[in-house]
Amino acid sequence: MRSSSRKFSFFVVLILVGMTALSGCATRKWTRKEIGTESAKLDTRINETNTKVTEAGEKIDAVDRRAQQGIQAADQKATQAGQAAAAADTKATGAQRTADTATQGVQQANTRITAVEGRFNTIDTYTPSGQPVVVTFKNNSAVLSDEAKKSLDDLAGQVANLNNGYMIELQGFTDSRGSENYNNGLSERRAESVKRYLVSKNVQLHRVSIVGLGEVNPVADNKTRQGREQNRRVEVKLLRSQQGRPATN
Repeated sequence: MRSSSRKFSFFVVLILVGMTALSGCATRKWTRKEIGTESAKLDTRINETNTKVTEAGEKIDAVDRRAQQGIQAADQKATQAGQAAAAADTKATGAQRTADTATQGVQQANTRITAVEGRFNTIDTYTPSGQPVVVTFKNNSAVLSDEAKKSLDDLAGQVANLNNGYMIELQGFTDSRGSENYNNGLSERRAESVKRYLVSKNVQLHRVSIVGLGEVNPVADNKTRQGREQNRRVEVKLLRSQQGRPATN
């Protein structure tokens, strides 16, 4: 009986040892499984973290590139702004020069205007000197006769050596025959003939003025031959400036 009991006890011990061994194996397997699972999870997290780090680095690089591009663009704009400012300064300088030139032009124009006004004021003081010289013409003619030239020579001799202080006014006329347009043209041609002759005698051209008045202001009766001869004329008026003349008592 004792032998059977010992066998039974030994068998129970073996079973317990086996169960314990089996239990230990199961625990190690479970532990290894859990460790493997956590390791896999950790690897996954590490990979995810690396991915995020990589993405973050790429984003930082992209931001840095954009920042660099922005800085470069800002530098270019600053350079362009500087160039534009320099160009504006150049234009401003040119505009100032133009304004200065315009101011000088205005001053010169004002000076010329003052001079012209002075001349006109002087013209206003011109008065006839003596009686007009009258030269007459043949019918429908603007040719000067020898007698007319002699009268004009005397007048030219009075002013040929003068540079200023005088003017000569020529008024041409016709008789009443012919149309108004024809007589106006003929009277002007007669005055022009006198002008050319005086200038040929060293009378200054700019001091001679002419006008053709046609048949107006007759000095004689156009119904007679003698009256018409007197009306076919040019009146030559010598005008002298009041300035510079000696005072008379």
